[in-house]
Amino acid sequence: MLTPILSRHLKLSICICLMSTHQFVIGCTFLFSSIILAKLKEPTSTIKITHEEGSWIASLPVLICPIGLLVLGILSDKFGRRKALQVGYIPIIISWLVLSYSYSLKSIVIARFILGTAFGSGACVYLYVSEVAPTKYRPLYLSLVTMFVGLGMMFESVISIFIEWRTWALILFVLSTVNCLSMFLVPESYVWLRAHGRIREAEATEKMLGIEPAAATAVPVPAPVTALAVNGDEHMGGADGTGKSDSVAYWRKFAGPTVWKPTLITMLFFICQQGSGFYVLLFYSVDVLHSCRVQWDGITVTAFLSIARLFGSLVYSMLHHVHRKTLVLVSGGGMGLSLTTIIVYMHMYDDVADPPYGALLIVAFISYMFFAMLAMLPMPWTICGEVFPMSVKGFV
Repeated sequence: MLTPILSRHLKLSICICLMSTHQFVIGCTFLFSSIILAKLKEPTSTIKITHEEGSWIASLPVLICPIGLLVLGILSDKFGRRKALQVGYIPIIISWLVLSYSYSLKSIVIARFILGTAFGSGACVYLYVSEVAPTKYRPLYLSLVTMFVGLGMMFESVISIFIEWRTWALILFVLSTVNCLSMFLVPESYVWLRAHGRIREAEATEKMLGIEPAAATAVPVPAPVTALAVNGDEHMGGADGTGKSDSVAYWRKFAGPTVWKPTLITMLFFICQQGSGFYVLLFYSVDVLHSCRVQWDGITVTAFLSIARLFGSLVYSMLHHVHRKTLVLVSGGGMGLSLTTIIVYMHMYDDVADPPYGALLIVAFISYMFFAMLAMLPMPWTICGEVFPMSVKGFV
């Protein structure tokens, strides 16, 4: 017989795992561009691409991503985290279906464009987890999300060795469809429900998840989105407190200190994350490894990088009690040391036809991936679900 605490954590784990299956698909998406580029560049490929066309295939989802993020953010605030994620699944499902029947460059580009509109929909997962998970165990539950990304990357790198990329795209189409339907089994965030005045639904969700009423009411819930008290800007409503329309009141919240200050902090964090080159290695792993003169097969090394990412996610989950500043320092320092090793190695053996100690270069790439997972990759997404007011959290 499970105790109430174990039962609560089991229910939360099931809900979070169902939400996180989305990140498994995203993990596959991260590596898919690198895998498909390697396959299209093979002499036996029926679709011939240039270097510039390959760059468009890899980068198009990232270029379109901000537009989709803006729309999904608004939907997330208005209709809820779960429903917004289901909407985000629709372009993903369509893109995989188009890719599975792609026999031309044009159809591949169209599929990648469609995928880009939902490429950042995983933000809904982080929002959901940060709202329903107990504060003490929130980093642990958030680490489950990054673990699913690592699992997706590992499966993608291994499966692509044995399965043709169109067949794998068809499998991902089926998986994405099943994942989207499974969202109906997941309750909406009770914090979001309470913030939007849907008290009975929030209480039903709390009861289903085994959340104690005291724990639920202890969570500071901001006023509904039509109130200006979230940012301490009650005076903005005019002399009688009703001088502004709801829409104007909503947009003026973004000028409040509880929005722009966290925005600056998270933006700086994301700049550091992007500047570390992590996503370049994800989308162009085979090409990057080849350019750095890694002596092993690029797809094989990519599989090892995926395993390192998964292992790093496991370690991150076990270190949920460690201060986040400490994790960031360790993560950034380890990545910097790994990159230094790669740069020094390439500089020392730049003119050598067959450079020695090739395993050192592979170890450096693997350690770079491992240390990235300790904080630099998951932490910005984690804090985005924690530092913004409820009424604008999804949009920001």
